Amino acid sequence: MLQFTCLPKVVSNWLEVLRPMFRHRHHLVFCWLVVCQAIYQEKATVKGLARLAPRPIAEWHRRRLLAAGYWNARLLVWWFADQVIATLPPPDDGVCYLVVDSTLKSNTGQQHPLAKTYRLNEYGPYIFGLHLVVVMLHWGNYRIPVDFELVRRKDDPRYHSENALFRWMLVRFRRPPWAKLVVVVADAAFASTANLQLIQRRGYGFVMALARTWCFQNGHSLKDLVTHLPKQHYRRCWVPLEEPGRRRTYWTYIKRACLRHIGDVTIVLSKQRRNDGPKQTKILVTNLPEVRARQVVDVYRRRWAVELLIKEMKGATGLGQHQVTKDPQRIERSVAIAIIAYLLLLKFRAHDIPKQGPWSAFTLKRNFTWQIAQAQLERSVEQRLRKGLQERKAA
Repeated sequence: MLQFTCLPKVVSNWLEVLRPMFRHRHHLVFCWLVVCQAIYQEKATVKGLARLAPRPIAEWHRRRLLAAGYWNARLLVWWFADQVIATLPPPDDGVCYLVVDSTLKSNTGQQHPLAKTYRLNEYGPYIFGLHLVVVMLHWGNYRIPVDFELVRRKDDPRYHSENALFRWMLVRFRRPPWAKLVVVVADAAFASTANLQLIQRRGYGFVMALARTWCFQNGHSLKDLVTHLPKQHYRRCWVPLEEPGRRRTYWTYIKRACLRHIGDVTIVLSKQRRNDGPKQTKILVTNLPEVRARQVVDVYRRRWAVELLIKEMKGATGLGQHQVTKDPQRIERSVAIAIIAYLLLLKFRAHDIPKQGPWSAFTLKRNFTWQIAQAQLERSVEQRLRKGLQERKAA
């Protein structure tokens, strides 16, 4: 395993502004922890990451940094996200999408203070792990994590539901300066009355999936509309995929309606095949004006980007692998370090992301690792030449 002895100048100079936030040598330890988190090749435990850094940055230095309670990990996530957003080119239409989703990080110890038994939907199996809610900013071909929250156990005095945590993150969110419109995209788990009302008060748009228990203003439920609507009312539409030249077919029905507690919205019923039954029909709702069914389905499909983001953070940057299980605050900081490492890859390898087509954080990680190794090699050669020159002068 290659052991690095110096940070690249571009990385150290960029992180120099964070020095006042840390005490003693914690700034240097933080820089090495984030860089090693972004380039590790095996399991991202604290002990494993220590093998990549110089010997003066030992394992116990990293554990003391994660245990120190004076520095705010979430504030650092916001700063890194702002830096990445300022680096990437803004969209031409000024529209960005705020996508939220929850995930479960399994393979945790039984003594984990925040792990719990949970399932992501009513059809999925029960899994024991760390429950996490992630908010991602998305436009074009970019996916940027901007905030996160850990969902505690219900018997914990500090327990809050997913929707309550999402409302906190929605209030904390600061739209980019170039954003003319922010559209919130989520599945039915986050389509509560309080969430939708908060989105409307903040002047955001939304495209969300709805449960069948929602009712119109006249008292009729959405379940009746989905169940008894004949298939002759559905129209076929094509939605473009991320890969150029490819598209997918959907059968949709669009209707303007007034929902209880929400007001006037546009409802879109969508299914992949015309003969699919009510159980395979997705109910989408939006407050965007003058939209077509194809546009609503296309916006809701952007929710898949947050699934890719979560998968990449678990695999590429080692989300939840630090093995710090004594204090909940340490777990929160370790999760923040994994998100910061992902943002670090976006910052320095943004030019590797194509404007169209699929891309992966694993490719960014490989290229960033080669960048770090090249800087290490150049520094080693420079030191050898300098040492040889000094020996010749002394002789």
